[in-house]
Amino acid sequence: MNLPQGFLLSGIHCGIKRRKPDLGLIYSKDSCCAVGFFTTNVNPSYSVTVSKKNINNPIKAVLVNSGNANCFSHTKGLKDTEQIIGSLAKKLRVQKKNILFASTGVIGKNLPRNKIIKSFGHLLNGLETDVYKFASSILTTDTAKKISLREVGPVRILGFAKGAGMICPRMATMLGFVLTDAKVSRSFLKQIAKEVIEESFNSISVDGCTSTNDTVFILSSGKVALKKTQLNAFKRGLKEVCLELAKMIVKDGEGVTKFIELKIQGAKTSQEAKQAGLALANSVLFKCALYGEDANWGRIIAALGQAGIKVNENICIKATSLKRREIVITVDLKRGKASWNFYTSDLTPQYVKLNAEYS
Repeated sequence: MNLPQGFLLSGIHCGIKRRKPDLGLIYSKDSCCAVGFFTTNVNPSYSVTVSKKNINNPIKAVLVNSGNANCFSHTKGLKDTEQIIGSLAKKLRVQKKNILFASTGVIGKNLPRNKIIKSFGHLLNGLETDVYKFASSILTTDTAKKISLREVGPVRILGFAKGAGMICPRMATMLGFVLTDAKVSRSFLKQIAKEVIEESFNSISVDGCTSTNDTVFILSSGKVALKKTQLNAFKRGLKEVCLELAKMIVKDGEGVTKFIELKIQGAKTSQEAKQAGLALANSVLFKCALYGEDANWGRIIAALGQAGIKVNENICIKATSLKRREIVITVDLKRGKASWNFYTSDLTPQYVKLNAEYS
């Protein structure tokens, strides 16, 4: 799988986890432009705090660690994070403001600053075009690597994601990294990315929990010219990459046995349609019914009403067989003409078991 021009990747084991890869790096040969989307959780990780401050600058590298959320661990957590970034910046001969940082894992544990810093030589020596080592280094409870690629003429769009539990992004534990070599302005990239993120990463839920660490970075090296006639195709390609990654996250959800696409139709506005999808996706009763393959649509009515969406008896609900691994449920609210697609899963005893033991 070919990387977009201008980028190199690395993924190693530095000692945060016992054996598995836990430190990754996205390296831009020349500084690239970046846009970022972050958790709305008001108790964010130190990594999110620093990256929000740096995101508007030219970016040289993105450091990613897994196995530790780098969040609410100790009073010097932010200072340690700045020191880690400063050490990497010195190695790369750039300023701290040119580095982004993302973390995922257990909240409340000290990030092993010295282990990470001592591993930078190994991390930089491992830079290459192989995508799989980096894809492995960002995982926690995931059971599979999540990678998606699209090509628009000579332009490549390559995305990575991690996430399986604590998934209800508002920009889940979710990280996303999308690389492209398209030469586009940062303002244009930010404009289309906002819409794409809403229809992909912000339209999924596994358990209704928004992480302290949710982050999506979209990076452009600007190495390949994009014609004006290709801009719409580029936007479609970006959406396809993000949506494919978002669906992978739900399908790999902790304990998941069903992947559900909710097609909300007949809403007054797109926002109402999305609100309806979110209400169903986060309804514990509805998700339990799907696990039990019980078409108890009364739980849909209740969830919509709880969200303030009043429907009449003419509401139309259709579903493919609940015995399948992948299910499509169409809900026509009969209130208007707007629609939205939302993606969720069932809720299983295995999910409870995994999270009862997660520490």
